Amino acid sequence: MNSPTSSTTRKKRILLVDDEPFLTTLLRMNLEDTGEYEVREENHSLQTLDSIREFVPDLVILDVMMPDLDGADILYRLKNDENLKHVVVVFHTATSSQGGMIKGYPILAKPATTEQIISFIEQNLPNPLVG
Repeated sequence: MNSPTSSTTRKKRILLVDDEPFLTTLLRMNLEDTGEYEVREENHSLQTLDSIREFVPDLVILDVMMPDLDGADILYRLKNDENLKHVVVVFHTATSSQGGMIKGYPILAKPATTEQIISFIEQNLPNPLVG
């Protein structure tokens, strides 16, 4: 056991959605190395809602510009699904600056350091869950 709380607090679940597998794999490895996160990757925009249903993430980091469905299309479908509309979403994009908003959702600007990504995740996560 790494810490006294590791057996009572579950890891925060993060879903990375981006059409660039190299980027999601690198982010997943960096986040998992902290021991605080369980991370899944989705590189096909059309599969995003199915991945959210299956994984039930605490937070989705969603790329804006992807083939087939862009981030705004995915967000629209997500927020119009009664079972998924509660999911916390942040956009991840190289086309806007850090701290901005798209459709009222926060933006994590590309590129970002692991420390910046972790800070951004922690600022946008809902209240931590224990169990």
